Amino acid sequence: MSFSLFAQKKDSLSTIGSRDSIQQQKSAVFYKKLETTSKRSMFSKLLYQLMLEPVNPADEKKANQQIEQQLKRNFLKHQGKIIRKINITTYDPFGYSEKDTTVKPIKRLDRLGNSLHAKTKNFTVRGLTLLKENTPLDSLVVLESERLLRRRNFIRRALIQPQEITPSSDSIDLYIYVLDSWSLGVDGDISANDGEIRLREYNFFGTGHQYSTAYKKDFENSENIGFTLGYKVRNIYNSYINAEISRDVETDQSYLNIIRLNRSFYSPYTRWAGEVSLQKKHSYEDFYQESGDSINRTPIKTQGHNIWGGYAIPLANRTEKGDLPTNFILAARYAQTEFLEKPSKNIDSVAFFSNQNIKLGSAGIRQVNYLRDRYIFRNGDIEDIGVGHSYFLHAGVQSQNGENNLYIGTDLTLTNYFSDFGYLAANLQYGSYFKGGQASQSLFKVQSTYFTPVFTLGHWYLRQFVKTNMTVGINRKEIIKDRLDLSGYDGIYGFDTQRIRGTRKFVFNFQTQSYVPFSWLGFRMSPFIAFDVGFIGEEPDPFFKNDSYTRVGFGFLISNDYFVFENIKLSFSFFPNIPGEGQNIMRFNGNYDNLFRLDEYDYREPHILEFR
Repeated sequence: MSFSLFAQKKDSLSTIGSRDSIQQQKSAVFYKKLETTSKRSMFSKLLYQLMLEPVNPADEKKANQQIEQQLKRNFLKHQGKIIRKINITTYDPFGYSEKDTTVKPIKRLDRLGNSLHAKTKNFTVRGLTLLKENTPLDSLVVLESERLLRRRNFIRRALIQPQEITPSSDSIDLYIYVLDSWSLGVDGDISANDGEIRLREYNFFGTGHQYSTAYKKDFENSENIGFTLGYKVRNIYNSYINAEISRDVETDQSYLNIIRLNRSFYSPYTRWAGEVSLQKKHSYEDFYQESGDSINRTPIKTQGHNIWGGYAIPLANRTEKGDLPTNFILAARYAQTEFLEKPSKNIDSVAFFSNQNIKLGSAGIRQVNYLRDRYIFRNGDIEDIGVGHSYFLHAGVQSQNGENNLYIGTDLTLTNYFSDFGYLAANLQYGSYFKGGQASQSLFKVQSTYFTPVFTLGHWYLRQFVKTNMTVGINRKEIIKDRLDLSGYDGIYGFDTQRIRGTRKFVFNFQTQSYVPFSWLGFRMSPFIAFDVGFIGEEPDPFFKNDSYTRVGFGFLISNDYFVFENIKLSFSFFPNIPGEGQNIMRFNGNYDNLFRLDEYDYREPHILEFR
């Protein structure tokens, strides 16, 4: 028995494609027969084209050429022709083989699942694209429309195919094919003390609307129950405006109520965005008291509103490389927060929790293009990777405690996908308040994310993920809530303690993720190993002489090829030391946390940079 361990070559698109979970047949004869068979029906032709999509577009130009050859599309031939008609077809999620396109659902379970599934409505698909009838065909708009469809988690795959009417015609027909995911999800959490069961529908009756419900129970006190009710109307009248209302109540009766109407800069072609929202929140904050080595649990209740709007001005609509538009974005925001209940002065002597309103503006440039790859966060499905750059300046006034404080912040992001090297993203942030010419509550942050090209180990795939985060706070307020810790997304996975805080930290996260070549009912358990190290402390100690903490872990990432739910992460972790809890600690965790995320260049409204 032999195996090979090697990085994917720049020109290995066809090699990888012939061995992954979608294209496992190696015989050229098989593919020739498959291509011939696929021409017998529109359905077979569709799934054949969906099957042969790109794997690793590190060499962007060559990959795009291969993609169009595989999909048998020639947009150059039809560029500028008038779109006469747009035809839309959607397919149920179960029983359609991607190895043999002539196979249709024959299992009773597949047919039952499809009968219970409401396919995405044609008007929903049409409203999510940027395509309009009686307008000239633009290949960039077609590809961007495919991306916008794939971005919806209830759509697994999307393909837009031009169809010539006659060789001499100045018009063209477009066919949009959508392969659905099963959009109803049920999950939950359970422990010795409490439990929760959740039900979510991401594509209500095929409209793209989303509702969520949950029931929560405290096992120690049967009278303590909680619930979640929420509904989101997406893309109202094809405007990309969303409306949302939700109420989330915990078993301790803390809650979060939200009403929101918003529109995002969902595409480089988007010209305007904004939001109006109301929020009311009741929560409990834990304050660690060093003097008594105890935790003080304090209720906090707030209400507030948020209003912002922005406009994007295209600086360049098209380049020689065929890039998406580069935009200059201007935005303004007003937000107010009122504290109805807050900590006493004994806990909050610096009035950290106090009423405030902020008036902010931002200006910046955003340039982003999208490449396609597989085996990043999903097992074989196409994923869109944003590459480009953005530079934003935020400035305004915060009114709090009878003072008006000038705020200035900058946010710079660079990302690229290098041939034979992989994906690299870097983010640099600086923000500070200015009072009487003096900087206060300053923040300096440098973050990076990297993953390698695909490696192979037999029929398995592997990627290395690396993430770093360095955050430095200067002249922060003297309260524990204005301090950093090592928990959460910006820290060490599973390292939850109130006893370690500081004004600066450095965290390094490393994970080797595998992608299994087999599944059961679409479920896959992909093993991973991980290592984290974090430094945290305060001046005047040298940075890397601060206390360091580590974690070594392994586990499984559970995913499903057909269902819409977050990947479940089951992990076993070893911590040499967690202050306040002991040494040589073993922990088992099961949740949906993902420490590695890609910068998708989703625009954030003018904001105060977060110290975390």
